[in-house]
Amino acid sequence: MPELPEVETMRRNIEKSLIGRTVVRYELLSPFLLRHSSLPTLDPIVGKNVLGARRRAKILMIDFEGDLTMAMHSMLAGQIAIIRADDSRLVAGHPFPSPTGEFPAKMTHLTVWFDDGSQFYFSDIRQFGWIRLAPTEAIQAFVESMAFGPEGIGKDPVDVDTLIRGLSRRRIPVKTALLDQKLLAGLGNIYVDEALHRAKIHPSTPANQVPLEKMPALLDAIQWALTEGLRQGGAKVIHTKAYPIDNFPEVHGREGEACPVCGTTIIKVRVGQRGTYLCPNCQPLPEGVMPPQGARTRGSRPVDE
Repeated sequence: MPELPEVETMRRNIEKSLIGRTVVRYELLSPFLLRHSSLPTLDPIVGKNVLGARRRAKILMIDFEGDLTMAMHSMLAGQIAIIRADDSRLVAGHPFPSPTGEFPAKMTHLTVWFDDGSQFYFSDIRQFGWIRLAPTEAIQAFVESMAFGPEGIGKDPVDVDTLIRGLSRRRIPVKTALLDQKLLAGLGNIYVDEALHRAKIHPSTPANQVPLEKMPALLDAIQWALTEGLRQGGAKVIHTKAYPIDNFPEVHGREGEACPVCGTTIIKVRVGQRGTYLCPNCQPLPEGVMPPQGARTRGSRPVDE
C-alpha cells in the first residue's frame, strides 16, 4: 500500500485537476525526499506547466514543460491530496493523513501551489517515499533500468503464457513470486491476497507447483482484484483492518471474519515475512508443503504486516 490501483488513482487525479496548470511555488519540508534526485531542489518546476501524468508499476511520473519529469514513489505510506480552487479534493494512497482533514498535515512533506489556486500535497507518515526530478529522457531511462515486468491491467497487460513462464522458474511461495515487480508490475500485498483467494490457491504453494489448469483463473483473479481496487480508488485498509466496499477486500484485513465464499473463519499467517490473509477451506495447503508461520485466530497476539 499504495499499490497499482492507488497509484493509478493518483495519476488520474492529477490528470483531472492539474494538466495545464502552472506551478507558482512549492514548499519542501523534507529534503530527504530528494535523496535519489539528480537535481538537488524542485526549483526548476516553478513557472512550468503540467503536461501530463504517467505511471509505470508503482512509480508515478508528472511531466512538466521544459523537458522535466518528476518521478515519485509512495513506498509503504505515501499519499497525494489535491485540493482544487473550489475546495473539492481528490485524495489517493495511504489513509493517513485523513483525506477529510486539514492540509498540510504533520506528515505532509511537500506542498505545491498552482496558478488557479489548486494545491498538491505529498504526505508520508513513514518517510520511505522518494521524489526524483530530472530531464524526461533521464527519468525514462531510470524507469526502464528497473526492468519491471508487464502490468497487471491496462495497456499490454500480462498474458497467461507470460505468467506461466514467470512462475515456473521460481520455487518460492507463489505469493512472494507475485510480489516481485520484475515478474508482474504493480501488485502488492493486498491485491495478491485477494487474487489468490479468488483463484483458490494457498499463498505458500511453491510458484512452480501451481497447477497449469489454475493459471487462467489466477490471471483472471489478478485482473479482477486490480480492477476492483481501481474502481474504488484503492482498497480501504486502516491499521491492517479492512473497511470493505461492496465486500472488497474479501480476505485481506478481515482476520476472524467469515469467508464470503464458504463461511470459514479467515486467518492471518506469515508468508515470506508478509502478513497474509486467507481462507483455509477455500485455499487448502498443498500436500507436502510446510505450513506458513503465525496461523492464528482472532484474540491472539497481533502479527505485524
